[in-house]
Amino acid sequence: MACVVEQYLVLQDIGRMPGWLVAFQNAFSIANRKAGECERVARTVHDGLTRLGQRPEYIRFTVDGRVKLLSFSDVSNGVVVKTHQVATTGNHVAVKLGDKIIDAYTGLAGLPLREYMTRLGTSGSSQILYRVVEAL
Repeated sequence: MACVVEQYLVLQDIGRMPGWLVAFQNAFSIANRKAGECERVARTVHDGLTRLGQRPEYIRFTVDGRVKLLSFSDVSNGVVVKTHQVATTGNHVAVKLGDKIIDAYTGLAGLPLREYMTRLGTSGSSQILYRVVEAL
């Protein structure tokens, strides 16, 4: 993220970071890795990527089933090191850029959709569906 900020400042030849870029950078903070923050984070990330000349899309993940809990696992060397509660209502929103899914849990690097889906978890009796949506 620091590299993106530095590159932008150099290219734009400005001495300070604009507010949208500060918000974009802060969207990936650990404080945003909790249930209920995803729509705000997704809007901020979408706006930042758009301002940086990208073409992001919103992607909505929905739990289909009686249990609506949704989690995301941090993995290191193939081992789950932490599991975050992403949603308690069965809905989570992130940003899709190409084949990468970007949110507060993945950071700006994002994860390929297939890997992102393997890190999402819910009750064994529920399933996770996703679809690209135009707006939040």
